[in-house]
Amino acid sequence: MTALNAELLDLPELDFASADYAARPFQTLAGWAQRWKIARSRRGVEILDYDLCRRAILDRRLGTGHPKLMDVLGLPEGRPLEYKRNSISFFNRGDRRRDLRRPMTRLMSEGGIEAFRADIIATVRRVVDAVPTDQPVDLITALCDPIPSAIYCYWIGAPFEDADFVARTSHSVQQVHTRNPDHTPEIIAAFEALIDYADKHIAARREHLGDDLLSDMIRAEQDGQLDGDDLRNWVIKLAEANTDNSSHQIALAIIELASRPKVWARLHDDPALVPQAVREVMRFHPRTISTSREVLEEHQIAGVTLPKGTPVFANIGATHWDERYYAAPAAFDIDRTDEPPHMNFGGGVFSCIGRFAVTAEVEEVIRLLSARHPALKVDEARFAHSPMFSLVTRLTARLSP
Repeated sequence: MTALNAELLDLPELDFASADYAARPFQTLAGWAQRWKIARSRRGVEILDYDLCRRAILDRRLGTGHPKLMDVLGLPEGRPLEYKRNSISFFNRGDRRRDLRRPMTRLMSEGGIEAFRADIIATVRRVVDAVPTDQPVDLITALCDPIPSAIYCYWIGAPFEDADFVARTSHSVQQVHTRNPDHTPEIIAAFEALIDYADKHIAARREHLGDDLLSDMIRAEQDGQLDGDDLRNWVIKLAEANTDNSSHQIALAIIELASRPKVWARLHDDPALVPQAVREVMRFHPRTISTSREVLEEHQIAGVTLPKGTPVFANIGATHWDERYYAAPAAFDIDRTDEPPHMNFGGGVFSCIGRFAVTAEVEEVIRLLSARHPALKVDEARFAHSPMFSLVTRLTARLSP
């Protein structure tokens, strides 16, 4: 973190390495939020208040913190850094970011993903069909990783068997968010592999356009909505953000829902409840705990002056447990109504392009598992929680007793 001025140094300091945060991250965040609206930590300024977080996500004076993240990692000159500089992650609010988002926002809109839902269902079914039902299974490797990576393969016309490669490289490049330079060699190697992989499949798909997402992206390029570099960068970006985030959110949904037998039985009896159950999972135990920004021009938040370049983190994990907006927030309740939507996918021009795809993937996994395996039993679930993310480090279950 950059040097802090006296005003920022006066803020209370949060310790994300504390035993309390490791054991009870959301309760700890909620407790901090009850005491302070804004604080600081080793990584930057921490916003804990619901209203301030929502404003920060949309505030035009706050931009992407990704360029500074590359500096922290010490990413050297080369193809991976060149890709990052030209991908949407590096662009703040304005014409360039708008132009990059526009065709993908249309292709991956709620309606766009609904057009793919039948294929998502088929992919989920294919993966689940291969999972043993008569013994304890590591669901991360057998189900949670393969589903989003196999759907990505479907999107770009790659063979189903490439799903393992996509999963491994997605996990590796997501190490950028650890802010740990020790992971830089792994990150570089994974990006190099993804760049070659994207080039290969774009070239192949240009020869034979089809009904998949990559074909639609190429058509958008042909219509002048994207140029060749933008197309390539989006194919890489979809792989970069795909498996790691989706896999953990699928695992979180299985754990939170199947570990509550009464809820799981309700989903088995009434599949129409699945979407609202998934929404509650994303509120109660989201994959994304905070989202990063950087101050573009000096301004104040909660009366505190933030100099240009200050890293800022909106702690949405705290907002989801705010009693002013969510009744009994520590209670898991799939019947919540008239409460704000979760902020798991950010908002505005920084909202997650793939939010509808991820949600559909999680819904279809839960819908199929609860229908087929009403007695599914989670044998072991382990978590790790960084300041940024919820991670499922272990998930073993028996699909049938």
